[in-house]
Amino acid sequence: MTYHELSECTLTTDERRAEADRILTIITNSLATRQFSFTEIEARFIGTMSHGEYVSVKQLFWLRDIKDKYL
Repeated sequence: MTYHELSECTLTTDERRAEADRILTIITNSLATRQFSFTEIEARFIGTMSHGEYVSVKQLFWLRDIKDKYL
């Protein structure tokens, strides 16, 4: 898994939340047709992100990495 440089993100708070929601939709829609082997930490994180309001740069990049890892 690759980690992104945190200084590369220029998205606003609202843009980060919107991107997180798009990624979560992709993951959720894929769960209907595929079985994933998320680690316990990844599964808990995905659940937390779907109920959260604020998305930090670090959280968004981890969510991107999870999507890239499984899709």
